[in-house]
Amino acid sequence: MFISQEKIVAWIERTSKLGKKHKCKRTRTVYSFKCDSCSKTFSRVKGSIEVKRLSNFYKHVCNKCNPKKFAQQQGVKQRKILDMSVSSKKRISDF
Repeated sequence: MFISQEKIVAWIERTSKLGKKHKCKRTRTVYSFKCDSCSKTFSRVKGSIEVKRLSNFYKHVCNKCNPKKFAQQQGVKQRKILDMSVSSKKRISDF
């Protein structure tokens, strides 16, 4: 689940060819997510994730969880819902 977007500012000092020191400002955008598998919060840098994945429509998994296992579990849940007949009395939220 997408939580927030933060900007981190870092000041670094570079030395030019002539020996002068210049302060440079570096701004990084970091996105915070909540893992849909273990519910822990984690962050990713803007360059490592596509902008279209910043919605709650997509599932987000942290580095400690197995994304392939999580995807298989989600497929099983979806298949149970799609294979259910229309006249059944079961609620979708029970799955």
